[in-house]
Amino acid sequence: METFKIYITFSGGETHTEDHDEKTLGDALVRLTRGPAAALGIIHEVKVVDMMDCTVYEHRQGRLIYPIPGVHY
Repeated sequence: METFKIYITFSGGETHTEDHDEKTLGDALVRLTRGPAAALGIIHEVKVVDMMDCTVYEHRQGRLIYPIPGVHY
């Protein structure tokens, strides 16, 4: 089973890391990008990195940065 690290940067500059697998990643991203902390502007950036250290998702200041919407890789 693939595992992922979520790197969270808060608006004050503090950071936090969470570990997730394929089953929990989706719920964590919804919580971090659409939940109360995100709605209040507390979360500055959410970045997801896979087991091979590849960035697979990046959300910054309320906007999806990567993957680029509409671009097929």
